[in-house]
Amino acid sequence: MIDDSPPPQGFSPQKARLILPREVAPDNRSLFIEAMTDPLRRRIAFNVVERNCRERFAEGEDGIMLYLRLRSYVQASAVDEAVAEFEHRFEPMLDQERWKMARL
Repeated sequence: MIDDSPPPQGFSPQKARLILPREVAPDNRSLFIEAMTDPLRRRIAFNVVERNCRERFAEGEDGIMLYLRLRSYVQASAVDEAVAEFEHRFEPMLDQERWKMARL
């Protein structure tokens, strides 16, 4: 069933945009990087990554590029434990055939 209700007052389709994980605002990036030093905040950040990116990670080359970009943010924190946790948690979600080829 289609919802035919009018858009909210002040809504402009020209100004509306869907924010996808491809578009990471610089302030969100810095918050993500800062979260890596605190295990609790890191777990929350990784839960958000999993919820938002799990399916996209499996999308071949695009998924690998997203994984590498997010991993670079984790590496920017210079927290080895966070990098290892990220790789252990998210690498299995990648298209494994493409990942093997990308690593050669």
